[in-house]
Amino acid sequence: MCGIVGFISKEKNQNLIEKFVNDISHRGPDSSNYSIINVGNNYLHLGSARLSIRGDSRENMPMVTESKNEIVYNGEVFDINKLTKELNNNVNYLGDTRMLLDYLSIDEENVKNINGMFAFAFFNKEKKSLYLGRDKLGIKPLFYTEEHNGEIYFSSELSSLMKFSKKQYNLNKESLNKLFIFNGVKNINDLLPGIKSVEPGELLTINLQQEYKFTSKSFKNNFSDNSRTKNFEVLMCEVIKDHLNADTSVDLFLSGGLDSSIIAYIAKMKLEKEVRNFSMVFDDQSYDESKNINNISNTLSLETFLFTFNKNKVNEYVSDAMSNMNSLVLDYSFVPTFLLSKETSKYTKAVMSGDGADELFGGYEWYRGLKYFNLIPYPLKVLISKIINESLSEIEDTKYLSFNKKISYFFKHIASDPYIQMVLWQSSYQNFDEQKLRIISNEVKKYISKNNKRIDNYRNLDLNFYLYTNVLPKVDIASMSNSLEVRPPYLDDRVQSFAINNKYSNNVSFLNTKIFLRKYIDSSNLKFLNKSRKQGFGFPISFWLKNFGIETIRQMFNENDLIFLENDYEYIKKLIFKESFTPNDEREIWSYFVFSKWCKKNNISY
Repeated sequence: MCGIVGFISKEKNQNLIEKFVNDISHRGPDSSNYSIINVGNNYLHLGSARLSIRGDSRENMPMVTESKNEIVYNGEVFDINKLTKELNNNVNYLGDTRMLLDYLSIDEENVKNINGMFAFAFFNKEKKSLYLGRDKLGIKPLFYTEEHNGEIYFSSELSSLMKFSKKQYNLNKESLNKLFIFNGVKNINDLLPGIKSVEPGELLTINLQQEYKFTSKSFKNNFSDNSRTKNFEVLMCEVIKDHLNADTSVDLFLSGGLDSSIIAYIAKMKLEKEVRNFSMVFDDQSYDESKNINNISNTLSLETFLFTFNKNKVNEYVSDAMSNMNSLVLDYSFVPTFLLSKETSKYTKAVMSGDGADELFGGYEWYRGLKYFNLIPYPLKVLISKIINESLSEIEDTKYLSFNKKISYFFKHIASDPYIQMVLWQSSYQNFDEQKLRIISNEVKKYISKNNKRIDNYRNLDLNFYLYTNVLPKVDIASMSNSLEVRPPYLDDRVQSFAINNKYSNNVSFLNTKIFLRKYIDSSNLKFLNKSRKQGFGFPISFWLKNFGIETIRQMFNENDLIFLENDYEYIKKLIFKESFTPNDEREIWSYFVFSKWCKKNNISY
């Protein structure tokens, strides 16, 4: 696991590449290095900071073949044995970097066959081309920009890219609609024109002989082949065994819920592997999962490390997390995720997590909510919407104080497209109008198919929005800021294929979510988990807001340092000067606070 950086320029600049690499050294403190490659009139600078999980110093990067092909790489190949067999070259690979380099040297489009989480910069000397690639889900980030003088910069982290490129970045104000509605960034170029990300499953080619000519190909997973599916337990044993493959210990983030508990159960009871569990517990009962965590640990006889989130230190935690937010994430669970990663990194270099299970196996409560609303006949939906609209107009002056606007707007637009309803349910933003509803519609229609069942379209939206804009960047930033690798077994291609091809629609009922996983846990010695309701991974935001945050935010507003949509001025003013806040108010205020602080930290003009 690593951080990678680089740039293409007309001049050799050793000092700059050294500083560039040093800036991301937290992602890989075990070794740092760079190379400078002369290609005609251009100089390609490649840098890497490595966190050593597999292999010894011979796996350090940049790595070079005998033919002078070169790579810097961030990530993990999940089924390394499969690729080794495909290469069939009798090479004893110490890790996956040299294997990946050999695989891409045969044909750079082999990237389409790789099951893993990764981002790389691969230079092919014969073709005089640089290839930037990224895994199909976008688990690992890679950003790039083209300078006015034609230079090209790329980095694993957004902040480092902006620091070392020569541009002044200005916000695209129109894109703030998307940012706050979806609570994350789907396309960074919309928000910050001039910066792009290599898209999930994209292979970007830069021909260094043709004035940096760009070409791009996209590779997406095809999960239509049912032959890859198998018994769930057999499959998960295979996948988790592969994810445990390392030259250092690979442990586990144990949340107390189904997803990570299944990983713990299979690792210990089926694979007979000793994995240590790292968990965050809270002195606030509304967030605390310590009872479940202790029950799981005792039942499976696991070594467990519990870190306590001290409510009285919440402002210190927020400040620490914010100062290390190297790319943008608005999800407030970033704070405990960062703290957990920081404490865990004192004991291990790598952990597994349960990320992805909710998206693949129908774990979110909005699925149940939407099932109920979908029962309502359309004429009745129209009537309800009309009544709510009339009611809202009558309580305009008090609606900010009286009830959760998220729910009110959901009902207000109950006759809308079901996929708009889904976004309304998820979004922390509350001040919707017809223009913003059109924005939602235009975005979500890119990811739905008339040939899919509605709940399968819901899954697709979650994978492309909530997972991509919230979960994945949150985990990458929080973990890699602390030199910790997080491996997500559920996001392995093999598990995705299983989930997609095995009656996903049967995973949600009116009473429960993740029915398939609940049935599996019922067959284990952890069946008690089905009798408890997961709290969710948050932090005492109400306490922070009341005791620390709100005065800071109000001051930012008064000094014009709080960034929000210009036509929301009166709405925001009422929102942040309220006497009390709903949970959704808190999430929305948090998003304005974080985004404003992040922009100031990175000298982004508004």
